[in-house]
Amino acid sequence: MEIAFKGEHLLPGHLGQFFTILAFGSALFAAISYYFATTNPTDTSWKRLGRIGTLVNAVSVVGIGACLFYIIINHLFEYYYAWQHSSRALPTHYIISSFWDGQEGSFWLWNFWQAVLSCILLWRAKSWESSVMAVISVSQAILATFLIGVEIFGSRIGSSPFILLREAVDLKIQAPAFAANPELYQNYLTYIKDGNGMNPLLQNYWMVIHPPTLFLGFASMVVPFAYAIAGLWTKRYKDWVLSAIPYALFATMILGTGIIMGAFWAYESLTFGGFWAWDPVENASIIPWLILVAAVHVMIVYKNTGHSYVTTLILVVSSFVLVLYASFLTRSGVLGETSVHAFTDAGMFWHLVFDVVFFLVLGVVMIALRWKDLPKTTKDEETYSREFWMFVGSIFLCLSCFHMVVVTSIPVWNAIFGTKLAPPTDPIKHYNTIQASFAVVVTLLTGFTQFLKYKKTDSSKFFVSTLVYLVIAALIATPIAYFTGANKLNTVFLLIIMGVFTLY
Repeated sequence: MEIAFKGEHLLPGHLGQFFTILAFGSALFAAISYYFATTNPTDTSWKRLGRIGTLVNAVSVVGIGACLFYIIINHLFEYYYAWQHSSRALPTHYIISSFWDGQEGSFWLWNFWQAVLSCILLWRAKSWESSVMAVISVSQAILATFLIGVEIFGSRIGSSPFILLREAVDLKIQAPAFAANPELYQNYLTYIKDGNGMNPLLQNYWMVIHPPTLFLGFASMVVPFAYAIAGLWTKRYKDWVLSAIPYALFATMILGTGIIMGAFWAYESLTFGGFWAWDPVENASIIPWLILVAAVHVMIVYKNTGHSYVTTLILVVSSFVLVLYASFLTRSGVLGETSVHAFTDAGMFWHLVFDVVFFLVLGVVMIALRWKDLPKTTKDEETYSREFWMFVGSIFLCLSCFHMVVVTSIPVWNAIFGTKLAPPTDPIKHYNTIQASFAVVVTLLTGFTQFLKYKKTDSSKFFVSTLVYLVIAALIATPIAYFTGANKLNTVFLLIIMGVFTLY
């Protein structure tokens, strides 16, 4: 019989765990229903069931958040999450932000934003609803497993935010008096006066707004991916691009905003001496963003010219897979020795690997199955055309991303191959030298591509107008660089010129 522990409030935890299981079950139910709705489009009952599952999932995810928020705001320190991440001394806005201070809270945030996007797609997706929602519902189901925290065959699946303090920490070892006196142990809450609180470096207003913005960006990247898979699945190869562009632009904007917020936060709190110190966790967030920016450009190229379809498909799929890979890097513990703010391993290493591999295999298999039928263009783009140089710019963005992935993943290569590769001894100099070079090229291409037209441009007019504006940009940028001291750094000086050229 379970020992009664005095003062514990078990109802919020039990209710929260119920909602967690319901969130997983409803997402899986929605995925199955939408699968059959896609394969049997004449039977509308499957779509109705899919919608019910999606709405139940949304309610369940909100229920999880409500229970966890109740636990934190009421200082129920019998729950490990509240004890670990909050305290009575924290101001209200930091108590709220302690909600996503830990792994479980940030996973919930991701799950919540995907649930919101799912409800929007019920209204907006129209003919794409069944196939797109089947993919997103699978993603929702897998995300829910990270919060379940149940043991199956001796292995724990996920990490529950509703685990009790006495279950997470062996209080009898921490306080030997509890082991000697069972009655004292049953009253352990009398001695838990406060929680650990939040890391002082996280007690910054950016902690309140940065994570929700960043995870909205992460969550929204599943939508273009879902459209790409749905297009392959239903053989609507060309149609999905037009439908996915608004969501890809939204994801690019939101994730980019979240990354900029993180840079300001790092500048104020982490004493990096700058906005970006090339910490592996920082790199992990920008890696998928770079690929999505490249994807958006080739999507626009395809929309206007019909070129670069396969590249569009590969980049959109890659952007979402890289979001999952970024999550693996930051949450598996693999970066524990190279990053100052990576999560520690919470026993989810292989769980995170499965998430990445599942969607990578899904994307690769779908592309392979439809490869012969994919739209391909045999005519080369004109050199003096906007689409050609947008494509070149996208290649440079991909090369920038490739360099960042390879170097940031050094601990992963060591774990896989048993090597002892060392990260750069001076990462800031290493990344600044290489990435700034990519940035100069990309900003230059961004500037002069605006003078080009789709399909073909008069080369003589192009060269004259480009040269004139480049000279004007240099004249404007030179005093800016001089008075700010940027003229002492060649690459930064070039970036200022290219930046002015792009805006001008």
